[in-house]
Amino acid sequence: MAERKRKPKPTPEMEQLAQAVIVAMASQSEGYKASDVYETMQEGLKLAMERLMQTEMTDFLGYQKSSQEAKATSNRRNGSSSKTVRSKHGALELSIPRDRNAEFEFHLLPKYKKDISDIEDKVIAMYARGMSERDISQTIEEIYGFSLSAMTVSQMTDAVLPLVKEWQSRPFHKIYPFVFIDALYVDMKVERCSQKRAIYVMIGIDEDGRKDVLGFWNKASEGSDEWMKIFDEIRSRGVEKISFISADGLSGLERAVVACFGKETVFQRCIVHMVRNSLKYLPRSDYASFCSDIKNVYSAVSLNAALDAFESFRSKWENGHSKTVKLWTGQFKYMEQPFKYPSEVRRVIYTTNTIESVNAALRKVTNLKGALPGENALNKLLYLRIQNLLKTWKGPVRFWADIKKKLDICCPGWNELKPVA
Repeated sequence: MAERKRKPKPTPEMEQLAQAVIVAMASQSEGYKASDVYETMQEGLKLAMERLMQTEMTDFLGYQKSSQEAKATSNRRNGSSSKTVRSKHGALELSIPRDRNAEFEFHLLPKYKKDISDIEDKVIAMYARGMSERDISQTIEEIYGFSLSAMTVSQMTDAVLPLVKEWQSRPFHKIYPFVFIDALYVDMKVERCSQKRAIYVMIGIDEDGRKDVLGFWNKASEGSDEWMKIFDEIRSRGVEKISFISADGLSGLERAVVACFGKETVFQRCIVHMVRNSLKYLPRSDYASFCSDIKNVYSAVSLNAALDAFESFRSKWENGHSKTVKLWTGQFKYMEQPFKYPSEVRRVIYTTNTIESVNAALRKVTNLKGALPGENALNKLLYLRIQNLLKTWKGPVRFWADIKKKLDICCPGWNELKPVA
């Protein structure tokens, strides 16, 4: 049983602070509310900041205020100026001490800084969850009592753009036993017009069984030629070997995989995509029965059992649904191919569910935003959402030890590179 985490005990300083708040509130004869405590804390923060500045000024000049002693510097105090800053307790109007030579700088509040709340991190977190700039601005005002313009919010989130650029050019591992690829569409404004943009997404599982989003690429449409360019890019960033690539049935995609990685890379069409594509030829009333029958094929315990189940499927559905049966007969090699491998490997490659769950998370935030104002906004949003997802991917994928053992048997040398000629 996990040990229960204990709450830290209040320090003497915390006790003194709480007592000071109680004393300050005791003067209110009619009682007080939580908001009154909050206002008292706000005044306390203002007072503490101003006293800290006065103390720093004394240390900076080397003499106490109003001191009549001889001084080592000709610089003197020069009154104060007013400055409004944002804090976690709302807007504070501070009295900033000045010196004649304008050399003093309070280390907690450097020149031109107007925010001591670390609000940037909160703005970025809200943006990553799909909130618009205007919604973020309103939320900040409701919580903290000061306003941020939509432009200011946008500028704050722009701080992640260098991180996006670095992430999009980072090197990869040399070997990925499994890679999953798919595309989703988002609305983005291009030259003041809203357009559907294809976002290519790629996920890899490395030799240690750890998942990673290798990247996303913004393109005008989905095509095998664009995927080939992406394959070339990941090769230039270090990828030398991929054992399995699972994808949908985009025309020409298998040829692109073979052209970039050779015939050693197994291209597997997603069975779930094939099921969805075939449903368009059936009346809705037949969906449940059809899906159950075809599942008996791809979830069979062996190839012989799958062949028997497919014969039963054909005999049942060929009469009246020959187009659907013909479609599955023509693509049966992708149903048959996974049975060449142990069940542990087969479960990994037969569907692209691994990447579709990621795409669903990306759609969730892009749909909330409507048409994104441009490529920078898109890059920021997708990058932040992906980083949040990566935090939840702890450790290797389930049963990785078993999968790795079976890879050693069915794909000997899967984790070895050919020597350079």
